Amino acid sequence: MKKNKYLMHIIVALTITASIGITACKSSAEETKMSTDESSVSSVAEESKEAKSQKKTKELDYKNLTVEDLTKNLIGKKELTDEEFLDLVSTYRYVPITEDLNLEDGSVTQQAFSLLDDKNIKYTPSQNVLKTLIKSEYPQLRGIACELMDEFNGTKEENIDLVKEILKTEKEPYVLRRAISVVAYKAGEDPEIAKFLLDMAKNENPGVRERAAYWLCIGSNKDIEGAQDLVFELMQDENKEVMRTACEKSGVFRDNQKITEYLKSILLDDSKYELHGICGKALIDMWLDPPNMDGHNETAYNATVEYIEKTSRNENIPEFTVLNYLSGISDAGFEKWKAQNPYYNKDKITAAMIEIIKDPNANSLARASAIEVIHAHGKKEALESIKSVIDDLTDKDATFIKDVFAKELAK
Repeated sequence: MKKNKYLMHIIVALTITASIGITACKSSAEETKMSTDESSVSSVAEESKEAKSQKKTKELDYKNLTVEDLTKNLIGKKELTDEEFLDLVSTYRYVPITEDLNLEDGSVTQQAFSLLDDKNIKYTPSQNVLKTLIKSEYPQLRGIACELMDEFNGTKEENIDLVKEILKTEKEPYVLRRAISVVAYKAGEDPEIAKFLLDMAKNENPGVRERAAYWLCIGSNKDIEGAQDLVFELMQDENKEVMRTACEKSGVFRDNQKITEYLKSILLDDSKYELHGICGKALIDMWLDPPNMDGHNETAYNATVEYIEKTSRNENIPEFTVLNYLSGISDAGFEKWKAQNPYYNKDKITAAMIEIIKDPNANSLARASAIEVIHAHGKKEALESIKSVIDDLTDKDATFIKDVFAKELAK
């Protein structure tokens, strides 16, 4: 196997430079001369290594490589060295980046790493490896560096600084999407990262916008100036995935009436049933926020009740995930929450759930979830009160619904 040493020259060159820089005390003139000479030597050495690396890159016939070629010197080891890991991971530079900003699935490099996993051969990238990868000329490797920072090393301050440095010039969407996930949790306290996140929400690549939409709704990021307006724009994005992420996460803006009304318009539009799950969840976050019990948006509550009271039920309406989410309340804070939100009406929600359970046109999972909602909001007493409703069911889903009821009652 022709091992790829392309990126290792960076570490070697840094070592050479550091070694040469440690000199004994000399006269000012000698130091100047030595500095000049050593700089030339170091430069020549780096250029030589670069030339050799480029030569090896051209010689590597990736399309004809096999898993055995990449792993034959690694099998039997307990753990890879930094050099061995770099040699292998650097071959990802030949793997195409897909339109949805992932590396093409099924590459020989991916298969090689899977084999190492199967054989329990460990590989934990050091900080030096991350520094090498993040400075690579190949976007695949810079993106992988970002992923490794989370997966193996966590988002250390040192890694945040490394990523912030490359973001000054980074243009590749594949890298930008992954860089967002490394630094964005700091956006609420770091103006530089906040600006980056806001800029990424306007990026021309939808994969980048989607990640920005997600992180603008996380933690203190929601309080960044301009975040709410940008998320509202992304909720109407032409790209489906961007729009879905923005809608689903928008419930963190508890009191934003513009966002509330937009979510409501989608939830109550039967033709947009494919979005009911995410928009219903966002609205429930606004008025209930399970399991934290920290929502207080009455408009969002009324929209949810109007949705569950719909009588035009079918396989898609009501969406069972909306009901499932509605059952996720926390007993610890529920009583306090009810006292703070007098608009809440348990009986109204229970009545709507009973009608859903009885309707054979409704999705069986929605009917089953309705049982869980009654239990969550009315406790066991409310659940026991609908036993006759369950017993009277005779439709095609009756057996399934009765089994769910029995299991819920046994809890």
